[in-house]
Amino acid sequence: MTAKIAEVPWYVTKRGELLTKEFLFQIEPDDLIYTGDHADHLFDYMALFLKPDGSPVTIAIAVKATEEEIEGVYPFKVLDLEKFKNSNIPVLILVIDVKRNQFFLNWAKNAIVSEKKESLNSEQFVSIPLRQGTPEEIQKLKQEILTIN
Repeated sequence: MTAKIAEVPWYVTKRGELLTKEFLFQIEPDDLIYTGDHADHLFDYMALFLKPDGSPVTIAIAVKATEEEIEGVYPFKVLDLEKFKNSNIPVLILVIDVKRNQFFLNWAKNAIVSEKKESLNSEQFVSIPLRQGTPEEIQKLKQEILTIN
């Protein structure tokens, strides 16, 4: 897939920020750091969770806001996806549908690219699978986070 994602209008970005905060309240991190305040940021948030024994789990969260309907997949730049997959901490990809107030997510490590890697260049886009952020999926996500070593 070589399609590019169009520039996101300011109002989509703003609405995406508000819905991201709603999502973050639902996953209940013990600490949260916003890291998306400069042009070349890779992640938007770093979130810390404490396991029942008190040991910490840190994840990175990359957020994309869109007005387009998400049908289980989202186009992602190959270069960014590879950086996420090679990160030393787990990266959660969060896509916000601002028209329908819906969350979609997947771990970068699980974002399997259907296209052959050898035929892709870093500037191309690939479709990654996403799970809809239903209340049940968010509870499942919270359990996944607490099992990260």
